[in-house]
Amino acid sequence: MSRSIFLMEKKEGTAVIKVAVIEDDIDVARFHRLFLSKVAGFELIGEAHTLEQGVHLIQTQKPDLLLLDVFVGQENGLDVLKRIRAEDTNTDVILITSANDAKTVQTGSRYGVVDYLIKPFSFARFQEALNRYRASQLDANASFTQQDVDRLLHKGGQRKVYALPKGIAKETAIRVLSCLIEADDSLAAAELEARTEISHVSLRKYMRFFEEEQLVEKELVYQSSGRPLQTYKASPEAALFLKASFI
Repeated sequence: MSRSIFLMEKKEGTAVIKVAVIEDDIDVARFHRLFLSKVAGFELIGEAHTLEQGVHLIQTQKPDLLLLDVFVGQENGLDVLKRIRAEDTNTDVILITSANDAKTVQTGSRYGVVDYLIKPFSFARFQEALNRYRASQLDANASFTQQDVDRLLHKGGQRKVYALPKGIAKETAIRVLSCLIEADDSLAAAELEARTEISHVSLRKYMRFFEEEQLVEKELVYQSSGRPLQTYKASPEAALFLKASFI
């Protein structure tokens, strides 16, 4: 494959987040494509292997999200990040790089990257970054409560404060949510009861609380016979709960 920019064929219909990649290593770029194909709601619209090609890709395709390497040949990907911010381009950036020095991390933070993945990274961490980004997207026609704004602005390094309702104990809530976070896949209520040793009635109360706080995602699994099975998995926001303060 030549190291030239190429564009992906666009899919019609479903609204997705448009993603571009700037990565000079062909093999690493291939893994980016593979990982992206496994995360619903994202579409790779183009890939570039030099910064010049990357700037052209951003200007012509206007991606929502850019996966940007720092070491691109003899060039520095942070120059593209700075240019995006200086030109007020409506593209968010996730840095994916082997650069882990303080200056690079601080520059990324200062110029507003939405996440920072250090190579090598797992698919789970990649998926977490994309899902967290998708969860942060705002509806242009929406209005927000104070709680909505707090959830948006206080994510990441700052600790969110939860007001636990009567009957919800912090230690038990953390135990249930930790079980979901550590699970490889969605769990049915019966599986969750067995793993956490919590009664069905109590567990249902905690799951209602998690749903209200958007800490879990619920899904119906239709089986070949019998009633559909209701399963749960931790949302991208769930990890923040474990670091939160409680009142």
